[in-house]
Amino acid sequence: MDGLKLKWIYRLSLILLIGLVGIVFYYLKPVYLHIVIGIIKSMVPFLIGLIIAYLLHPAVEYIHKKGLRRVFAILLIYLLFFGGFALSLYLLFPVFKQQYNDILKSFPKVLSLYDSFLYKIERKTSRMPIFLHTRIDLMINKAELLGLSLVNRSGEWMKQVVNNFISIFIIPFIVFYFLKDYKLLSDIFLKMIPKKWRNETKGLARELNDTFGKYIRGQILVCFLLFGMATIFLWIGRMKYALVLGVIIGITDIIPYFGPIIGALPTLFLAASEGTSLLIRVGIILIVLQLIEGNLLSPLIIGKSIHTHPVIIMFTLILGGEIAGFMGLIIAVPALVVLISVIRYFKYRKHRLSS
Repeated sequence: MDGLKLKWIYRLSLILLIGLVGIVFYYLKPVYLHIVIGIIKSMVPFLIGLIIAYLLHPAVEYIHKKGLRRVFAILLIYLLFFGGFALSLYLLFPVFKQQYNDILKSFPKVLSLYDSFLYKIERKTSRMPIFLHTRIDLMINKAELLGLSLVNRSGEWMKQVVNNFISIFIIPFIVFYFLKDYKLLSDIFLKMIPKKWRNETKGLARELNDTFGKYIRGQILVCFLLFGMATIFLWIGRMKYALVLGVIIGITDIIPYFGPIIGALPTLFLAASEGTSLLIRVGIILIVLQLIEGNLLSPLIIGKSIHTHPVIIMFTLILGGEIAGFMGLIIAVPALVVLISVIRYFKYRKHRLSS
């Protein structure tokens, strides 16, 4: 009985101690918050470098296995990736900036068209039941807030890129050393894990690399190809803002199901502001792009790496959007892929142990 009392006293004391520490940390927030933010900001280039190195590592390994020394294989991939990126930035950024500014100037015309579109929806839905009418209004308001947020943030992101030039400049060097010492860094990380969990960690890492790695590399390649095709097709269709809209279509395609709609809406509104003929051409282009992406690019490049029902993916997207907005929509499916990979690994592990 005394042992049980001591156990409860210990638990209550621990809870009180954790609560006290939490209160102290909360009130000391102004003291340490800027230090924490500084540390996080300083880690961003290393995190970006790690992601790029992870994406490029299979290409380096493939060339190395063909007989080229690892250092030369890294230099080749390094030059192709960063050289191509720098050349593209040099050639396309002035065009992108000009088109972006032109879009901002055309906003009054687009907003006028949007108001007219909303008026028509309001008139057609006015006779619907009140709960349905209210729900449509809420959806439109959310879409407006999301659109305004993306426009505002796009300007902020461009400023951040300029302001953090030094951090961006060191990323290629970080990527080089990550690629060069990839195995060494993996071994160091593995040694930090207790011995009894190392084999499990290796197995889980292989499972994650097979599913998550395949999905994320494939999705990035699909987005890049779609960006290129969208830009070319829109340019052929005489759309003035082909490059900016190609970037939007490419980025939003990372979001399954909802991404093509998000990317198509600004494209259609801008086309409609220029005339019915252009709107029809752009509509046909978007349909063709979606058919190519859905029936050719995604099945061939990504395949069925997610292995889950579309309803679960949609629920994950809605949940991600509710929690973290547009960023939540982007990271929702990769997070789902990681979760499914972990569940699948432990399920197979349990099956192996039982058999």
